[in-house]
Amino acid sequence: MTPDKPHTADLLRAAADVFRQELMPSLPEEKQLDALMILAALGCAERDLEDAGGLRERQARRMERILPTGATVGDLCAAIRNGDFDDPDGALRLYETLMEDVRDRLALVNPDYLKAADQISTSSSDDARRSGPL
Repeated sequence: MTPDKPHTADLLRAAADVFRQELMPSLPEEKQLDALMILAALGCAERDLEDAGGLRERQARRMERILPTGATVGDLCAAIRNGDFDDPDGALRLYETLMEDVRDRLALVNPDYLKAADQISTSSSDDARRSGPL
């Protein structure tokens, strides 16, 4: 029987909390930006561990929606250069797939940026609806 031990993501979260609450306040102002970068890296590592390789699997499934099974990013680039997505339906499928991938990766590396972008997008959509057609 193995003893209970914290998961790596829990340890990263605890380290970030100690760093933020105990160490960061005592750092000189010129080191605050470095400290924020360290906290961002710890958060990214924590989210990556919690995702447990799920991003890679989701990316493979997305790729299969637009290219044959087993296709690589290089194959996707070649297909784009070849004009395989130049028709309106293909371009829309490619755009939706790439945007979904970008959002998925942002959720891991910078979820705050994703939230801010969503708020801006929602705000812009609301403004466009209020102003009516051009």
